[in-house]
Amino acid sequence: MEPKHKALPVGFRFRPTDCEISKYFLTRKALEQPMGSPIVPEECHDIFSRHPRDLPGYPRETHWYFYCRKLDSQVTPNSHSIWKQIGEETGVLDPKNYDTLVGIKRIFTFIDHEEEPNDILLSDEDEPPQYNWFMDEFSLPLTISETDWVLCHVFRKNIEPESESEEEGENEEKETVETESLDLLIEKDGNVLPPSPSPP
Repeated sequence: MEPKHKALPVGFRFRPTDCEISKYFLTRKALEQPMGSPIVPEECHDIFSRHPRDLPGYPRETHWYFYCRKLDSQVTPNSHSIWKQIGEETGVLDPKNYDTLVGIKRIFTFIDHEEEPNDILLSDEDEPPQYNWFMDEFSLPLTISETDWVLCHVFRKNIEPESESEEEGENEEKETVETESLDLLIEKDGNVLPPSPSPP
């Protein structure tokens, strides 16, 4: 079953906190409790083998939330793409309840092993946007529920092209060095030193 994108009214967005994801959405899903929120993440059990470009609403959307079953290995057979965990898992704490542990968070980054496209861009064409993809996977501690349900938050960040300001800074640095080298030829009283004699 393909995941769906649920449109929100104009001016609203679905951005729950880590605590809300763990304590409300994931806990109620695992315990099969009703949810009063009209926006409930869809299920997508192949999220770890799905390219982010295939998610519903791409490229307009930048954030996705899905329930899925926790896998022992995030690498799927014959997959050209992989989600790689970065950093250590961290605990999600509830600040309103004495920092009680309500979830476990793991962060993944998307490693694309697909071959580069053979399309040649003409000089007057814009290059396609480049993204860094990340996924936050939330699971429940055993103190709440012994479940294999997890909630994944997939999001992208634009890769900013190198700005021209860096190049301008380098040019200004070169000009400063050249100016300083010329200043060395001027004495303190303002007289210009004669040029050094040419070698015989």
